Amino acid sequence: MQALLAFLPRPEGGTAKVPREWVEASDWFVIFTLGTLLFLLGAFAMWAWLIWRRTTRPEPHIQLLMELEDEEHAGEARTSASAEEPETPAPWEQSPDWWKKVDP
Repeated sequence: MQALLAFLPRPEGGTAKVPREWVEASDWFVIFTLGTLLFLLGAFAMWAWLIWRRTTRPEPHIQLLMELEDEEHAGEARTSASAEEPETPAPWEQSPDWWKKVDP
């Protein structure tokens, strides 16, 4: 790398002069890159805001469907809670520990 730099002309001031066209091109590259980045960040922020808004304030017909689904789940929870009560086994059912062969 040092050998390559030896072929470049050096001005007396110690800094290499860069053509103005290169500076303008690099400036436009930075501006374009920052613009693209800000546009993408704004798009993702808008997308996240729309998702948040739809979950907190759904449209009326979607809210009705959500309420109906909640009622179904509540009904299932009530029926499963009543089913958890111990029932007397039918005469043909064996005890849960039948395989242990423990005589009482």
